Amino acid sequence: MPGVDLNYFIRQANKLTEKIEKRKLELAEETVEGKSGDGLVTVIATGAQAIKSIKLDPKVVDPSDLSMLEDLLIAAVNAALTASKDHMQKELSKVSGGVKIPGVT
Repeated sequence: MPGVDLNYFIRQANKLTEKIEKRKLELAEETVEGKSGDGLVTVIATGAQAIKSIKLDPKVVDPSDLSMLEDLLIAAVNAALTASKDHMQKELSKVSGGVKIPGVT
């Protein structure tokens, strides 16, 4: 097609990829939290879906009911990971202008 500069589009795509990768590195330093049991268990995750910390309210530690604690931990971890994924998608969408790039966004 006359007048179409493919090199321009390639440069733009490369710039966008660089911005997205930079934002991913920044997101790895940001944190989100997930809670369960009305805040008895709090899990902090990074934007890169890594668990950073788990806080337990002493009231939730009952040696005779470990299954409840396990359930609360699972729920809080899942909540934190979901929040992390949602945060990352929202932030990368800002950078990419909503364009989905396979393997990048």
